[in-house]
Amino acid sequence: MILCLVAMVAMIFAGCSKDKNEPTASGKIDAIVGSFKGKLSIGDVDYFNAIVNVSKVDDGSVKATVKTGEAYSKATAKTFPVQNISNIHVSGYGPMGSITYTLDDKNIQISTKSEASTDVEYYFEGTKQ
Repeated sequence: MILCLVAMVAMIFAGCSKDKNEPTASGKIDAIVGSFKGKLSIGDVDYFNAIVNVSKVDDGSVKATVKTGEAYSKATAKTFPVQNISNIHVSGYGPMGSITYTLDDKNIQISTKSEASTDVEYYFEGTKQ
């Protein structure tokens, strides 16, 4: 009886130590790599059917670059640290802004911040092509 009680208490403590509601990094970030088409906003000007390309820099970061030769091409390219969170989304944030790609619907959201006086901030919502 006492042995059974000790085993139950040990299981409770072992179970509680793992109960964290924090997302866990899992898997590779390759799913976010590709070309996206959607709406890009610079200030209060919207560009529809804009193209943003996301390329892999290394196993923990990606670079978002807008298509060259377009009216919105002045938007500053940014490199983001990212993680694959529970194979649900690849996302990251920092002083450069934030990026989130959801694996199930293949949608991306990018919001950049200025890190230099020459930076052109933008917000982009699009779908993988």
